[in-house]
Amino acid sequence: MKRTLLLLSSTIILGCSSPKTFVLNDVKENKYIVSKLVNNAFEENQIGKSPLIVIDGIPFKYDKKQDTIVLPLKKSDIENLNFLNQNSSRIIYNEKENDGAIIITTRIQD
Repeated sequence: MKRTLLLLSSTIILGCSSPKTFVLNDVKENKYIVSKLVNNAFEENQIGKSPLIVIDGIPFKYDKKQDTIVLPLKKSDIENLNFLNQNSSRIIYNEKENDGAIIITTRIQD
């Protein structure tokens, strides 16, 4: 019984400690590029599991209850992608409840 409880609680804790999946509105091979970068930043404690997303200086609103977030971008649209830790993003964007920030700069469209 103890072993079952331990296994169940470990599964719940590990299941709740992963970042959101951010996918691009792109073809299959490019769809998960951002998600891979977000997972790396999450593992390095740069961001939490529900970071603020800023595209060209404008916060992108998404439902933090959802596990998969579709970003309205293609890989070819992205010029630069950076991460801000929780403290920096709170100071810059004045968001009390955030898990860091993903800063996306897009290419200038002609």
